[in-house]
Amino acid sequence: MSDTVDKKILNTSVEKAFKILDCFSTDKIELGVTEIARLMGTNKSAVYRMLATMETLNVIQQNPENEKYRLGLKLFELGQKVSIHKNFISKARPFMEELVKRAGETAHLAICRNQKVYFLDKVVGRHDLQINSQIGSEKPLHCTGLGKIMLAFGIQDYHKTVAQLELETITSNTITNKQKLIEEIENIKRNGFALDMEENEIGLVCVAVPVFGVNGKFLAAISTSGPSARFNKNEIKTYTGDLKHTAEQLKYIFS
Repeated sequence: MSDTVDKKILNTSVEKAFKILDCFSTDKIELGVTEIARLMGTNKSAVYRMLATMETLNVIQQNPENEKYRLGLKLFELGQKVSIHKNFISKARPFMEELVKRAGETAHLAICRNQKVYFLDKVVGRHDLQINSQIGSEKPLHCTGLGKIMLAFGIQDYHKTVAQLELETITSNTITNKQKLIEEIENIKRNGFALDMEENEIGLVCVAVPVFGVNGKFLAAISTSGPSARFNKNEIKTYTGDLKHTAEQLKYIFS
């Protein structure tokens, strides 16, 4: 077979999917069905069917506010396998390390993926506390400070999301009542930070805050975690201040 691929043997569905992805750019972050169909030179019904499949696979996401589409987190997941991802995380790493120097505790950077906390990076604190978390691993939303931040700031209809979640009991402190979780989310939205009071690991407390882009859109969550003995009311206030300072720095890295 020659090096040139015969177009006749191309899978048309795969070809159309990539043509849809090529419609997006840094200048065209969100597109409607009509715009995509025009750019591809095809009909809207065909584009809509493809988008429905791609949305199911999390390759494409729909913005419920304007019903337009944007690239999904599945592409980000795949992008971890190329060097650009390492560069992306490396830009944030110095700020995470500075956070750990100030707080002395382990810091995490995470995004929301498939209604789970997905860890992008972890910087271990000077106390070298063993925390059950790994880069690339996932945790539930309801029992982690990072996850509660995502529910409060990263998900528009958190009532609907909470209704869909299975609030599994992880420790005796885990919130398993959906109304109680909603009340906590509302409190987090008012205060701007979230706490995990030994809800995911006994003896471990976590403080988390949101990271917003320069356009005000939620991007990620960062946290500081440590033993409950060191996380008294005054310390939590200090950690929250350190986290918010780091979040302000990170907004320019992620945007």
